[in-house]
Amino acid sequence: MKPLNLTESIYDIQMLADRFAIPGSLVEGGSFGNGLINDTLVATFENDGYYKRYIFQRINHEVFKDPVSLMDNVERVCTHIHNKLTEAGIDDLDRRALTLLREADTNNALIRDEDGNYWRGYHFIEFSTSFDVVDTEAQAFEAARKFGEFQSLLADLPGDRLAETIPDFHNTPKRFEALEKAIQQDPLGRVADAGPEIEFAISQKPMVSRLIELHKQGLIPERITHNDTKLGNVLLCDKTGKGLCVVDLDTIMPGLTLYDFGDLVRTCVSPGHENDRDTSNQYVRLPMFRALAEGFLEETADILTPDELEQMPFSGRLLTFEVGIRFLTDHILGDPYFGAKRKDHNLERCRTQFALARSLEENEAEMQKIVREIMAARS
Repeated sequence: MKPLNLTESIYDIQMLADRFAIPGSLVEGGSFGNGLINDTLVATFENDGYYKRYIFQRINHEVFKDPVSLMDNVERVCTHIHNKLTEAGIDDLDRRALTLLREADTNNALIRDEDGNYWRGYHFIEFSTSFDVVDTEAQAFEAARKFGEFQSLLADLPGDRLAETIPDFHNTPKRFEALEKAIQQDPLGRVADAGPEIEFAISQKPMVSRLIELHKQGLIPERITHNDTKLGNVLLCDKTGKGLCVVDLDTIMPGLTLYDFGDLVRTCVSPGHENDRDTSNQYVRLPMFRALAEGFLEETADILTPDELEQMPFSGRLLTFEVGIRFLTDHILGDPYFGAKRKDHNLERCRTQFALARSLEENEAEMQKIVREIMAARS
């Protein structure tokens, strides 16, 4: 990380430091990470010869319409995880869970600046790294294990149901309805160039409601889910390579566990990237799937229902298809949500997801066998 010069930041880092009562003197600070939604800053402070870093993050209230409810979710989750890890005797708590900063006068974890921006802060977790691309099965195992632990720790979260920060975020039938509406409207005449993709999407319609129907039947319970379980949202220890902490908690809300496992599969099981133009790299690496399943089940095997276990392989296919139709919808409507860096960028992204979805379907029986072998070895 190479911080920007303080004078180059468009935000007043000193104001944030004062509001959050950070001890010591501000040494340097600037933008951090490559997130697309929120603005993230890192700042270093010196206090009696000791240097410490903190994260400040501006919540994008155009995307997250209710920052107050969002932060209520985050506070409740962070507090509960801290309590559970403390009860378990974890001695490196400051690296195993996010620790929120609080405003000195109000004790609030969410502040608002004079321009109407909403801010929060965290202690920086040192000697850790997040990765955008999974290179090894060990990384996949650790990421899945941490997201599984996250599920397990929150299984007994007390209090009311969490707020839905983005309603229907993983409601695949509604995502499909949005695609059908976009096809019907065709505002830019792009439907004609997406014939094969639309044909494939329509052919998959019978499976889009499977998980929601199982939930309605009481076979898959609602749980607290992260909803953005990519490798980049887990910090791994620089020294040991072990998973440390789950981050990026904005989309924590009620959901299905299989959404989280499915998105892990989508983002880790293939050697290809969603921006690749060559779809030949979009295929299932079965050893990588085994690592994901073993890591996730190490922490969740005792809480998952038989139907959740049965649908683990399918969940990857569903979440991959869901993201594919979101890219396709965005392409047809003129790229309003994801944006595009080149002509047909979102159509290309759609093709990569659909190619991986096909491979996941072809390998579903083998992945099911892997899950059953893991569970049998645990019994």
